[in-house]
Amino acid sequence: MRRESRTATRMKRMIMLILTSCLLAACQLSGTAPQRVVADTGSDSAAIFQNRAYEEMFNGSLAKAETYAYRAFLMSRDTTLECDALSLLCYIYYREGKQEELQLLMQTISPETYVSIMDVQSQVEQAKARHQQQVFIAAIILLVLLLTTLGFWYLRRTRALTRLYQQRVATVRQKLEISETKVGIDVLHAIINNQNISQMGKREEQAVLKTLPAVDAALAEALSKAASTLTPKETFFCIMEYYGKTDRQKARSFCCSEQAVRSTKSRLGKKMDISVLRVE
Repeated sequence: MRRESRTATRMKRMIMLILTSCLLAACQLSGTAPQRVVADTGSDSAAIFQNRAYEEMFNGSLAKAETYAYRAFLMSRDTTLECDALSLLCYIYYREGKQEELQLLMQTISPETYVSIMDVQSQVEQAKARHQQQVFIAAIILLVLLLTTLGFWYLRRTRALTRLYQQRVATVRQKLEISETKVGIDVLHAIINNQNISQMGKREEQAVLKTLPAVDAALAEALSKAASTLTPKETFFCIMEYYGKTDRQKARSFCCSEQAVRSTKSRLGKKMDISVLRVE
């Protein structure tokens, strides 16, 4: 057992010397000073350095990955961590194209470590796949949050626009009602004062019919009892009849002959009883 322990210790020292010489040679070629390796304590352990080496490989920084893998080997306290660190370091040398360093290191490692090197590629790919999966999941979560925010904003905006539209429709409707009431009053004023209404048509008729219930409910009720729909001229005739206008006054307001007025009266008599329009 002591011989095996001494052999392992010697092997580790030899590997450390080889790795140190390789690291010094790499630093001399790059023109940078080698980092001083000290015995870290607490959380700064071999596993942490090994994880950092993987992260730097994912980021494409093989030089930093080599340094972290070397430090992970130095910090190892058991054969499993040593084997993993050496395997990772060999793989990094392979990726960097450092054939001499790779061959030199391969001559000093045990068969178990050599077998482990063969699995580094799959381990790296699995770790990279997990990393990409985490990034993909984070991107999906971010996208869902973004879509949820946009949906909430769109819903609030739609509701606000709906309320604004309803308010505007109510305002326009109120203005139209006021406008129609004014038109209805103007029509009644023109009829009562024997003014020219020959150019008034359907619009003026509808306006006056909406205004009549508030002005004269009896006249509005009499017009509503017509057997069939009245024409604008017939509606105006009924209003004139209700307010006691003579045929001559009607003809003057319609700008027509009295005969035409009598013809209108004849047609109107088939739709309703005109006598109910006379005020007693």
